[in-house]
Amino acid sequence: MTHVVVGSSNEGKVIACRRAFHRAFGEVEVRGIAVPSGVAEQPCGDECFVGARNRAEAVRQAAEALSMAADYAVGIEGGMVQLYNRWFGFSAASVVDCSNDRVGYGTSPMFELPAAITASLLEGTLLGDIVTELTGDATFRERRGAVGLLTRGLLTRENAHEYGVLAALAPHLSPERYRR
Repeated sequence: MTHVVVGSSNEGKVIACRRAFHRAFGEVEVRGIAVPSGVAEQPCGDECFVGARNRAEAVRQAAEALSMAADYAVGIEGGMVQLYNRWFGFSAASVVDCSNDRVGYGTSPMFELPAAITASLLEGTLLGDIVTELTGDATFRERRGAVGLLTRGLLTRENAHEYGVLAALAPHLSPERYRR
């Protein structure tokens, strides 16, 4: 059995990791622990990768302190990035192999943010708060998220996080291709 710790208590992130690791390794135990990201609440660009890596390292240390089994430590950090004169929402994922310190990074699919949402984000409003305001449902943001709202459920936050974690597993699944 593969043991995974996730740097979040967010149910959507834990479920996404469980799905991704199950696809890669079969039987898996995934536990979420809330840890700080060390970045802004609404990070931009590279800061999302820094937050994901910080979460992976913090949850790894937390698992060690709690004597929890951990083969992999995962951090996921949602945010936004400006590309091609547009703003996009996405999440960065960092997966650390606790046995050899190998780190893999991946991203979720990116989705274009509407101008009105972007304006609110740039003024300091959090994307989750915007989603709650638009849907009237405080739980919508955790599992379906902004991407679920904007794609009418065709892609959800859980699905997007899962793909980001799968991408971050590439160096772990094909280590011979990543040797330096």
